[in-house]
Amino acid sequence: MIAVTDLTSFMYCPRKLYFRKVLKIKEDIQELPVKGIIKHKVYELVVRKDREIIASLTEKESLEDFEMKFRRNYYQTILLVLRMYKKNLKELELKGLEVYQEIWPFFLDEAKARSKEIYDFAKENNIYGEALWMKLPKGLPEIRVSSEALGMRGIVDQVNVDEGFIPIEIKTGKAPKDGVWKEHKIQVGAYMMLLSEHYGTEIKEGYVEYRMANEKRKVVMNEFLREDILDLIERVNELLKSDSKPERVKVEWKCENCGIREKCYSAE
Repeated sequence: MIAVTDLTSFMYCPRKLYFRKVLKIKEDIQELPVKGIIKHKVYELVVRKDREIIASLTEKESLEDFEMKFRRNYYQTILLVLRMYKKNLKELELKGLEVYQEIWPFFLDEAKARSKEIYDFAKENNIYGEALWMKLPKGLPEIRVSSEALGMRGIVDQVNVDEGFIPIEIKTGKAPKDGVWKEHKIQVGAYMMLLSEHYGTEIKEGYVEYRMANEKRKVVMNEFLREDILDLIERVNELLKSDSKPERVKVEWKCENCGIREKCYSAE
């Protein structure tokens, strides 16, 4: 059974996917991917205290005090994740303090925006404490789904259960000028197909949340997207069963930060 991320890996570089999955070549740690993983892990873990923080809001509490709770949670979570990836950072000769200083402004803006959104919602609806937590739209984090029929599995960043099991994929990188990147569209579309089967209901839309742009962009399921995904599943399965290595990609920037570049270029 292939992973949803195998589809996007194939789109990015079939040769790299072949080296990792078929030849079992371990990828060297690279600076940019590790920083992206750290940011994504912070997002994954920071929600664990959401209920405690949101339910603590009272009518008399100021926005500044409420924001400080979110800031403190982000700060503590970043330190935790940096400890989790301490070995990786050391291998790259990166200092935890320097990585913290680089990503903290990003999460500080996130804490400000999130606390204000919830605070304003509470004021507008005159609702606080546990009732506020119960009223807010919620998403289930890190949902694992699989399908024997599709031969595919995946982990969805977030599923909005209040609006009909809508998948939301969180991205910490740069957003395109309009819409979503092709790989992200395929990824969210694949999650829609998996969740549709899992919950027994047709899911027609999903979202990519570009945190740097502070935008959530819609992906709509249609027959063209479905056919693209099914075609990719078939092509990935063919690749993983093949005895021949794919050709190297012709886009040089894809190779610059690749963790198997040396092994790839030294192979036939």
